[in-house]
Amino acid sequence: MKEARRKTLRVRRSPHVLIYWRDAQLTIRNYATGVAIVANPLVCALLDLCGDWQTTDGLSCAFPPEAAVRVPILIERLVEYSFLERSDRPQDPRVRAMATFDRWNPEAGFFHTATKDVRYWSRQEAARRARERKVPRPASHKRYRGVPRIDLPKLREGEFSRIAAARRTWRRFSKLPLVLEDLSTILGLSAGVQKWARVDGTETPLKTSPSGGARHPIECYVVVRDVAGLKPAIYHYAADRHRLERIGKAVSIDRMRSYVPQSRYFANASAMVFFTAVFERQLWRYSYARAYRATLIEAGHVCQTFLLAATSLGLAPYCVMGLADTLIEGDLGIDGVTESVLYCAGVGRPPRGTTWAPLPRGTLKVRPNKRLVRR
Repeated sequence: MKEARRKTLRVRRSPHVLIYWRDAQLTIRNYATGVAIVANPLVCALLDLCGDWQTTDGLSCAFPPEAAVRVPILIERLVEYSFLERSDRPQDPRVRAMATFDRWNPEAGFFHTATKDVRYWSRQEAARRARERKVPRPASHKRYRGVPRIDLPKLREGEFSRIAAARRTWRRFSKLPLVLEDLSTILGLSAGVQKWARVDGTETPLKTSPSGGARHPIECYVVVRDVAGLKPAIYHYAADRHRLERIGKAVSIDRMRSYVPQSRYFANASAMVFFTAVFERQLWRYSYARAYRATLIEAGHVCQTFLLAATSLGLAPYCVMGLADTLIEGDLGIDGVTESVLYCAGVGRPPRGTTWAPLPRGTLKVRPNKRLVRR
């Protein structure tokens, strides 16, 4: 029975496999599942033969006898590691999800999964690596020598100049709750639809941030901890209706801290906001992988507007990219591929008596740039 099954069993290469060298090691990665192994040329040769369905016996016959005896065991291991698919098993849902990226793959798909769920350094490890670093710290700005120089006038004064100059990342927050009207204003100005335009016969949303092809792939989710008049829970911001949709229960502060492993103090803010991307909106219009870059940039556009809107209201906003991706995506109910978290922001009220965003510990000395600021 087992022998008959072996003769009829077929396997093929998973569609999202890459082979590359890291230092002196030949590495194979399935970027849909995130699995990577160190391999040898026999594995590469076997995977090369499996572009279409093949039987185990047929594959064994393609190798000399000394290698053929290893093929059945090797096939089992490659199936286990997700590099080969079996004809008698359903396709991995992660592979099906990654197939939506196929017009951008392998460039976008590989980057997308290879940069998720990284291991963040502890403070001690970061300090140790800084001490051991051989390369000097690069300059904070660039200058050209020996070229004509023109000093620019000081900045024009105005409300926007004041708001932009006041924008800081806050790490300490008041224990007073955020006002719902303030949260509404920030969400509406940063992620809400401002107007509708009719383009090519369809209604197209216009927002405060630019978007390539007006595709607006960014969605917004709010984890409410302490907002007056709003139940603590996970909400989706419906940008077209300017309303919150409650999609999850309250989140403990310990879990909120787990969302941002290296910046746990951000969980003390009144609300934590996650910006995700629905990639099919970009894929529908752009077939080239460069559009993946546009999605990342657009998350930055929306987040910066969020920060400036909060600053204009005298609030204490923050932004952070060090995220526990899969944990967050699970709580938001998204798959992490067709829709994935990209960025986190949040807002609270500033601590009483503060005029400048304090550090989590200690003090911060600030020296203004006299060339930029009017005295």
